Parts: sequence; structure tokens; C-alpha cells
Amino acid sequence: MAKDWEPDVLRARAALIVAALRRTLLTYGELGAAIDVQGIALRNQARHILDHLSTQNEERGEPSLAALVVNSQTGKPGAGWTDGALDWHTEVRRVFDYDWTQSH
Repeated sequence: MAKDWEPDVLRARAALIVAALRRTLLTYGELGAAIDVQGIALRNQARHILDHLSTQNEERGEPSLAALVVNSQTGKPGAGWTDGALDWHTEVRRVFDYDWTQSH
């Protein structure tokens, strides 16, 4: 049976909207604390949670909240951004500038 990612995605969305409103980035560890997923589980699940969240953002016409999550050592996003089609810095600016108070 496939894992239901929705509870983790909803918690991640809420935490990342708060970060967007504050115009701050979150480390993977900070995101894990916000959604109550830590250690090896976070390492294994973060990509799936952020992929699902990005898909939802795209379906809603929103910028990708996943852009706000960075590595604590490097301050840079994961491989999904460096390998992807979107420019990370541009997407972070779009997330910060988006009116999240009107999102559902």
C-alpha cells in the first residue's frame, strides 16, 4: 500500500508559508522539526514530501514552496533544484513575493 503523504505535505505547506511570509529559508532539519519527521526518516521522506508539495503548488498556480528548503551546511537547495528547469534564486523571490494570505 502506498504511503499517504498528505498529512506531511499539509504540515510542510503550513511551515513553509510561515517562512515565506517571514521571507526566510528553512533548513531540512527545521522543516523536519516543523512536520515532526526527524533523522533518517526525514532524509528518506523529504524529497517525496517536497515533490508532492511542489506538484500541489503548480496545480494551484503558486510558486514552489520547496524552494525555501536548504541544506544547513551549504545554504543551498537539494539536487532537485540544481537538476531542474527553474532557477532557484528566481523561484525564492517568487515565493517571497507571492500573496500567501490569499491561498487556500
